Amino acid sequence: MFKIIDCHLHIKEGERECISGLLKSGGLDGIAIASIPAGITKDCYYVNDKALKLKRKYSGKLYLFAGLDYSNREYLKGKVDFARQAEKLIASGADGIKMIEGKPDARKNLGIPLDSEILDSFYSYMEKSGRPILFHVADPEEFWDRKKVPEWAVKNGWFWGRKGYVSKEQLYKETEGVLKKFPKLKVIFAHFYFMSADIKRASSFFERWPNVCFDLTPGMEMYFNFTKKPQEWRAFFIRYQDRILFGSDNLGTCGSGKAKHLDSTVKHIASIRKFLETDEEMCSGRGLKLPQSALKKIYSGNFLRILAS
Repeated sequence: MFKIIDCHLHIKEGERECISGLLKSGGLDGIAIASIPAGITKDCYYVNDKALKLKRKYSGKLYLFAGLDYSNREYLKGKVDFARQAEKLIASGADGIKMIEGKPDARKNLGIPLDSEILDSFYSYMEKSGRPILFHVADPEEFWDRKKVPEWAVKNGWFWGRKGYVSKEQLYKETEGVLKKFPKLKVIFAHFYFMSADIKRASSFFERWPNVCFDLTPGMEMYFNFTKKPQEWRAFFIRYQDRILFGSDNLGTCGSGKAKHLDSTVKHIASIRKFLETDEEMCSGRGLKLPQSALKKIYSGNFLRILAS
């Protein structure tokens, strides 16, 4: 059996039931809670304090990527010390920092580029401390094309072809700006950095930046892209088995209908495992059936190594 740690999960309310239900029914040995930053997106997922309390209750089972607080808009004048914020969060028990600042709506609300000097002291602290950033940058490319964007994404307000939202390439450019200034920064890019449609670009990115990793949190477009070319992607996953982390992006089992929600989240985890462990038909093709040595790293080994080093 593999030790499995979900490196990317959100909570909102009913936290204890969320965690205990997923650990027991989801076959998970650990969960990393991702707390969304305050002041630039839905603050109901800003759960630093709640998550720290939960971490103490579930000793050895929970990890936390805490979110920064942008509610004081004086940061736009360089008057908020984000490095100090991060330092305090780490001292309180956080394992790293969650950034959703690269999602187009959050980036718009942020009001500054990802590689702005305003954030330099924060990135510098994270680089020197060796603590990882779980970083959401961009979205599926279809979300900028009105003819291709799914209607469910439009209903969620995630069509980015409207005025005021930067392009996917601009977000990548800003991210490269961060990495050029802080090349030893440890970053786990969520959702495979939305590069599942371009295996050559993903490979080139890994070769250029040896300290970055990708997590496997769906975006279900990822798995349609992966299963279209299972042999090519299988070779990629084996080659970069030290750079890929398991994650679900689940929203716990919170609120009304939690029993039904738990069943859905458990099935969600099972579908990702099916893709990794078998070559059965799914999505647009077949799974990868990775060797056990690679699975061991992807499921937990890489995550634990990143936190320990």
